[in-house]
Amino acid sequence: MSKQSCKSSCAIIMPAYNEALGIAATLQSIVKGMKFGEFEIIVVCNGCSDETAEVARAACPEACVLETPVASKTAALNLGLAAAKATPTVFLDADIKTSAAAVRSLVEALESKDCDLAFGKVQFNTSLCKRRVREFYRAWQLNPYFDGGKVGGFFAVSQSGLQRLGVFPGLTNDDEFVRRTLAENAAFIPAATYMVEPPRTLSSLIRVRSRVYRGNSELSTYSVSLAAHQQKANVVRFVSRLLSNPRAWPGAFVFALVALAAHARNAVRRGNHEHWEQDQTARAAQS
Repeated sequence: MSKQSCKSSCAIIMPAYNEALGIAATLQSIVKGMKFGEFEIIVVCNGCSDETAEVARAACPEACVLETPVASKTAALNLGLAAAKATPTVFLDADIKTSAAAVRSLVEALESKDCDLAFGKVQFNTSLCKRRVREFYRAWQLNPYFDGGKVGGFFAVSQSGLQRLGVFPGLTNDDEFVRRTLAENAAFIPAATYMVEPPRTLSSLIRVRSRVYRGNSELSTYSVSLAAHQQKANVVRFVSRLLSNPRAWPGAFVFALVALAAHARNAVRRGNHEHWEQDQTARAAQS
């Protein structure tokens, strides 16, 4: 990090729930290429029972580290927004690796493209995953959802975009809530790359996917569900791509099994969900 001080160009809000194993690497990936004070970094430790706050303060002394006993990501986002002084706002999950250059690219795009939402290009590090998980990701990335980039864990929102979002409601899939709310004025920035560490095992992948499906079903309550015709079109295109790509057939089979298992898990656990169905396999590998 350069010691040359400058005015903060944005606020980076990072919710963190029991992220002591990986949050230092996430913070350092940002700090490494930034100027001193360039970003206002706010880490919101919510409901943590580990040393997330201590690790975050040690890894990034210039960050504002907040703590709340409430284990809720959306509550953490709202606390971070209330504390932030700089605008626009970049949202970054505590288990994602990116760079200062990627943050700049998103922030600059909000102004140059006059958009409310800017998001980058996801990369999945499946090198340490079990074979079936690698097959799943090979097939899943043929989903039309990825055609225009993925809004997931790392994106920037303008001041007007924040006003449209309002207070984050208490839902599970906050990323998809943002995407669907601001989709009409959004920009995909391929240069803003970020790395996601997927679940290493099939059982952990099922837990994570069950949370995704549950979160998507909640969105209809907030009038941001996809139109039925759009959902059908996406499914048809996805299946067509899978059928025309023999290398993806094993992954298509795994995808179907994971989807069935995840939905079944949600049905069995209805009304009795964990606060945060967090993948521990990738996090343990970072320790």
